[in-house]
Amino acid sequence: MTYPVPIEVIDGVALIPTMQEGVANVRVRNPEVRHDLSWDRYIRLKAVADAIKGLDNSVKRIMDAGGYDGALALFLEGYEVDLFDPATTGGSLLQAPVYDQSYELTVSVDVLEHIDAALRERALAELARITRRYIVLNYPCRETTKAQKIILKATNNALIREHVEYGLPDSAWVLRTLGQHGFEGTVQPYGCMNVWIGQYLGLHLAPPAVAADLNKFLIENHAGEHSTKPLYHLLVCKKKG
Repeated sequence: MTYPVPIEVIDGVALIPTMQEGVANVRVRNPEVRHDLSWDRYIRLKAVADAIKGLDNSVKRIMDAGGYDGALALFLEGYEVDLFDPATTGGSLLQAPVYDQSYELTVSVDVLEHIDAALRERALAELARITRRYIVLNYPCRETTKAQKIILKATNNALIREHVEYGLPDSAWVLRTLGQHGFEGTVQPYGCMNVWIGQYLGLHLAPPAVAADLNKFLIENHAGEHSTKPLYHLLVCKKKG
């Protein structure tokens, strides 16, 4: 690992090095460990996987750009998933270790908000460069900014700090930028900001046993919770023409 990330690597998934430096193949050894994910990781990975499954059935091999431990593959049985991430394989989205148009579909889950705003256009250009047909993105929507600041004060979490300091992505700008690279798409708001606030505070401030019980309860009972205050934006984009 090239630098520490405050997310526990999930058991049941292995990253197998490939011939391409900085890229690993994701092998799922126990799909049931997806229920051990935090509530917020669970709902966003499931939403992204469901969106991928709703696309062309011919797409079976994907690149998970910035996928950390490969947990997305827990929700994508029957797909071949490759991955690069600066913390686990050494590959960066700012200079993707992948040849042009290598993948039918590239997905990037909760990565863009951890890139300095001045470099996001470069990251999107890299996604477009390595992708032949579909780009799927996910990140916290800008409407959660005030809540993110409160959570930062309460937890001092390094990832939330980047949300606040870098600013959350503007989805209209993301779509315009991808449009300049030949992609068009839609934005789907989802998730419940209210549940996230309680879950995140519980996960970081409650005793570990209590936090684990709370997380399990939320996954079992509130994984599909919706709200007038959405938590995430899910973008599904397709190559024009």
